[in-house]
Amino acid sequence: MIQPLENKIALVTGSSKGIGAAIAKRLAKDGAHVVVHFNTNRQLALDVVDEIRRDGREAECFGADLGQSDGAYALLAQMKSAFGGRFNERLDVLVNNAGTFEYAGLTDATDDAFDRVFHLNVRSVFQLSREAARQMAPQGWGRIIHIGSVFGEAAPLPGMGMYCGTKFAVQGFTRAWSRDVGPLGITVNNIQPAVIQGEPVPTSGPTFDAMKRFTSVGRFGAVQDVAEVASFLANPNAGFINGESFSVDGGWRA
Repeated sequence: MIQPLENKIALVTGSSKGIGAAIAKRLAKDGAHVVVHFNTNRQLALDVVDEIRRDGREAECFGADLGQSDGAYALLAQMKSAFGGRFNERLDVLVNNAGTFEYAGLTDATDDAFDRVFHLNVRSVFQLSREAARQMAPQGWGRIIHIGSVFGEAAPLPGMGMYCGTKFAVQGFTRAWSRDVGPLGITVNNIQPAVIQGEPVPTSGPTFDAMKRFTSVGRFGAVQDVAEVASFLANPNAGFINGESFSVDGGWRA
């Protein structure tokens, strides 16, 4: 049976664990050849690659610090050798998942903290999306999927200004870039999870217990909840969905 992403090349950043790993595995099940990206922990990335290969699909992993100004370009340069180079540097699906989070109120935030959060959460998204669109345009097809956050819609807690600012930016990118590349056959969409189990954010304590009660389903999300939406948006049948942001929050904002 031919899968929807058969012979498509997918890059998922920050995919050695958590949401990114779940998306990489899901796209592989859809038939894609997947590039797993990691920052520092190569072994975790290799574990994801091995699991994908055990399921009969192809995967490779490459490391790069996307918070550095040349990190995105270093990752793309390594990808030229992916899968023996037989796909001629093609890229069909980009999932911008890598990101970071820092608490700091306005009076406590530092320039260094601002740079760390914005360079990874915003600049690398811009760099990779631009380069991906340049590769996708000649083939007349592509999917760019951002992993934003429900905190790109609202700032419910103090100390989240820098993080929320980056996710508001990603939502703006999604809308604007869909106008730029939609006529080229490329869609740009944004998934906005709330708190997800398995991600490096607190999922216990009074504040987060209260947040869990606010969801209409009474639980935090699972990484698979996000991966299923990414699978849907990457599908060729989702070509009329463009410039949208999808909240995966269990009804938290209902």
